[in-house]
Amino acid sequence: MFDPEKNIAQPTPEKNSSEVKIESTRAYESSPAIIELSETKVLFENKITPETRVCLIGDGQGMDTEQFLKMGVNPEKISSINYEQSEVDQANSGILENTGLVMKQGDATDFESLENVGLAANSQEVVTLMHVLEVPNIKGDSEKKLVSNLVKLLKPKGELLVSQYKYKFTKNDRELQRRIGIEEITAGSLQSQFGEDWKKKFREENGLEWEEGMRYGEISNIRTKDQLMKLFEQDFEIKFEETENEFVLKMKKKL
Repeated sequence: MFDPEKNIAQPTPEKNSSEVKIESTRAYESSPAIIELSETKVLFENKITPETRVCLIGDGQGMDTEQFLKMGVNPEKISSINYEQSEVDQANSGILENTGLVMKQGDATDFESLENVGLAANSQEVVTLMHVLEVPNIKGDSEKKLVSNLVKLLKPKGELLVSQYKYKFTKNDRELQRRIGIEEITAGSLQSQFGEDWKKKFREENGLEWEEGMRYGEISNIRTKDQLMKLFEQDFEIKFEETENEFVLKMKKKL
């Protein structure tokens, strides 16, 4: 439930997540971990400079991308990739307009899609993945492909920043979800995806009935600390941190 004194949502029991669409559940504001990075300019051990090649995956409407610009990273060194075209359009006509940087639409679970927007293997020194792991259908093969692509993108000793909420939201947290930018699950979007039987298919995949006002935080894919460590420990050295709201992994690619 939401605690107005702490302005956070409290942990609630998990329900089964499901495949709905690849949609980031991140907030449309700068991520706390990115704000911290903007102050230190050190993710794992290397200092971020104007020439650091940075790739942001799933940056909502561009708030974190803007932070790297404020850090002094040259726009041509930054790649900002997002799955949702509507968010890409909003970022490019909003916060990223006239910055010299254009967010592009791409699917991080498909390396060919990343190549199509100009990214290459072993090309990035820093990659960020803020609250993308909570997407309901980032699991199984999609999860494996995503991690594999992150490893493939990074140079040897390249650094990766990942965050995930520690818990699912409930229907009682919808106002909080709205404020931090977690998208509403609309009837129109579900009908477009599933067709006329969208209510039945939503119920079958999520184990609950769709309700007007429901948001993606209620069906998010949440991993435990151990599950997150297991997901990345084969390929990365990891510094694991947590706040009241988030798990944060600061990592360096193993040789």
